[in-house]
Amino acid sequence: MRIAHLRAGASMKLASATILAVAAMLISAGGARAAGGIDVLTPSLDFGRAVAGATATITQDVELRNGTSSTLQLTSMQLTGSIFDFTPSFATGTTCPTPSAGASAGIAPGATCVVAVTYSPKKFGPVSASLTMTFCATDASPCAPITTSSVSLAGDGVHADTLTLSPAALSFTPTQLGASSPTQTVTLTNGSEEMPITGLTLGGAAPHDYSIERDGCTGADLAPGATCSFDVSFAPGQAGSRSATVAVAGATVGNSYPTLVLSGVGSSPPANPGRPTGPGAPASSTGPTTPNGPAVSSSGTAPAHRTEPARPRVTIELVTCKPNRKTKRHKQPCTAKLISRPLTFTATAQTARATISRGRVVYATGPATAVGAGRWELVTRKRRALRPGRYTLTLRTRHGARRLALRIP
Repeated sequence: MRIAHLRAGASMKLASATILAVAAMLISAGGARAAGGIDVLTPSLDFGRAVAGATATITQDVELRNGTSSTLQLTSMQLTGSIFDFTPSFATGTTCPTPSAGASAGIAPGATCVVAVTYSPKKFGPVSASLTMTFCATDASPCAPITTSSVSLAGDGVHADTLTLSPAALSFTPTQLGASSPTQTVTLTNGSEEMPITGLTLGGAAPHDYSIERDGCTGADLAPGATCSFDVSFAPGQAGSRSATVAVAGATVGNSYPTLVLSGVGSSPPANPGRPTGPGAPASSTGPTTPNGPAVSSSGTAPAHRTEPARPRVTIELVTCKPNRKTKRHKQPCTAKLISRPLTFTATAQTARATISRGRVVYATGPATAVGAGRWELVTRKRRALRPGRYTLTLRTRHGARRLALRIP
């Protein structure tokens, strides 16, 4: 009996060892088929504020990377939490191939793809959800599921709010070409909901003739009933009636925002600046001088009326570049725009250091190069967004600094 008991114990140990060996082989085989996993490059998405019940929606992407050694396909999605407020896309806007794309389509090892998620709030207040995705290797039968870590989703459904502008329209007095009108102040008043203001945008028929000054609204997070203000000036580029608008934008998607209406008239400068006109103005004379008449030249004829020389038009090519991460020698990509207006400016060197600023805030810096008669090229590196408006352009050379007003359309 003792011998039989020992033999039975030895058989049980052998069986256990065999099971462990088989399990180890299965684990090893599974790891060889799909080593690694799915890397979630965007583990969380915050959709911000949107009007609940409205047709407005917000769509963002979840970026994924295939960290396995196999080509994968997206086979399923599981959404938990506020499942009615978020909609992950299995086809439209999604670049992760699914089994319907065929056995030859998939995410190669090391490649990335995105899954689009749309937020359309159905209820008020903050909501959250969690998204889990499952992938399978295209050459695996049956499928060995590879599940991602959960992607957290957040949004905030709010009531539609009303913002008001005071005044709702600005009318500027006739202003001569090349001159600028005094600024006028506009106040933006918030309604009953918190409202972050994201920007003020000039539009309409002649947006380049107006500038937003002292912008105290962009970036402001207005509490219920709070206010902010900004100034607008008029510098006509052409004669005649000139109109534009200022559109207010906020961070709440689906909310309606007010628009400011701008109007002004550009007038040509007088032919003889400095000489008064009208009933009380002295009559001009080209005849001989008299004790009470106009002065004459030594030839006995009245001198020609002096006219002020036209201010030279300097064309500035503003080139803004983003630094290239691969090398510090080149700046890519770059965008360029021409900024042209009458300026009184004389350069003392062919190259200079350019700074674009407003008050004490620097928006861009970089080298400036004279590329022709009255033409300068500024290759600047943005520090802050250069929105339409008035700035100060400073060109510094070894001879000193020159400053001039710059209006970016």
